[in-house]
Amino acid sequence: MSSKGTPNGVINPGAVSFIAGTGAQLDHENLSADEVGIFDRDLIAMSDYFGLSRDLKTVFLEERDTYLWAASIAKKQLAVGFGGVVPGSGQFGMQLIRSKTVLGASDWLQSYSAAGWNNIFGTSSTLINLGSTSTTYGAPQNRTLMVISGLYCTTLPKIREVWFHIGATDYPIFPIGFMGLSDLFVAGLPSKPFINKNGQFYMRGNVGSAIGVVDGTAPLGLTFALAEYMVSSGQE
Repeated sequence: MSSKGTPNGVINPGAVSFIAGTGAQLDHENLSADEVGIFDRDLIAMSDYFGLSRDLKTVFLEERDTYLWAASIAKKQLAVGFGGVVPGSGQFGMQLIRSKTVLGASDWLQSYSAAGWNNIFGTSSTLINLGSTSTTYGAPQNRTLMVISGLYCTTLPKIREVWFHIGATDYPIFPIGFMGLSDLFVAGLPSKPFINKNGQFYMRGNVGSAIGVVDGTAPLGLTFALAEYMVSSGQE
């Protein structure tokens, strides 16, 4: 699924594919030339988070068009200008997806009681809800969107297939293979989950024989959020 037309600054639109839980096209509002410049500058700066693993830094930056397209959709849905990683009042910005927003936890670590299909992010009864007003999740209501370009794992990978439910839509199972980098592992996704403002999702994973072993699987991608959300004490 793609937005109506191609947003400003996107170089290879044919490489961008979203799954968003809706059959409707995702409308966008173009970033200005200045905003695209801020986006590119800050995306490169954000990639330094992966500095210990140069390969993952490259993988992250290769998703530049996906992230820029998602930023243009976020601009339409949040109806304010874009301010990069340090947005001003009345702007929205971007940050790496945090475990606080998704799991209400300080890190991504969890363990499984059985092999086979397990809940990884949310469950069918308790979805990851970007419309939540709970401070446990940073109270993202009306303030955030999210795009997931892949998965990374800070432990030995345990997951070999994933299954996304976004909005009211079940998507096909994606077989995944984690690539070993210098200090972690990364897996790509054939189509990128996009969670609209106040949207909901959960993800299940097919886990191998790793009962009781800690797993550190995390979503690789960006949260787009109003400045007030990014500086909220609920984010601590």
